[in-house]
Amino acid sequence: MKAPVFHKAKDVRFEIVTDPRIENTGHDIMGKRLALLAIRLLVSVNLLYAAIFLKFAGAPDSVALFTRMSQAVHGLVSQPVFRLGSGAFETVVAVLLLIPKTARLGAGLTVVWMTTVILSHIFVLGYGWFFVDALMVMLVAVTYLLLTRRHSH
Repeated sequence: MKAPVFHKAKDVRFEIVTDPRIENTGHDIMGKRLALLAIRLLVSVNLLYAAIFLKFAGAPDSVALFTRMSQAVHGLVSQPVFRLGSGAFETVVAVLLLIPKTARLGAGLTVVWMTTVILSHIFVLGYGWFFVDALMVMLVAVTYLLLTRRHSH
């Protein structure tokens, strides 16, 4: 819908002229909102899938991965604590991402968490699909933070 702009005519009539800049701005804002919502949903679903179906369910690949992580810290943290703790943290972060007022906090925590995941894959676990997934999730979370940053003058 085009927003009307009023200009005063010579014989004191008002004519309606549409300003194309106003119309484009409305669509741009709506497109950005949809993109931000899509990013939040994508990251949340990814985190919840990993937490529910891999970590909480005790999938064999997940158990093996966290057993290696536990061994890397010389058993200081047991495999179930590593696995279930990370699943709980990812669930909390996913919920934060779904709430608009806390979405930036959730995205920031996602970046921090994915940094630790990426480093653990580099130094302990090796490269595979989980590593690629962590890179993609981190990239999308950083994109969200960049798109929602506040500009100060």
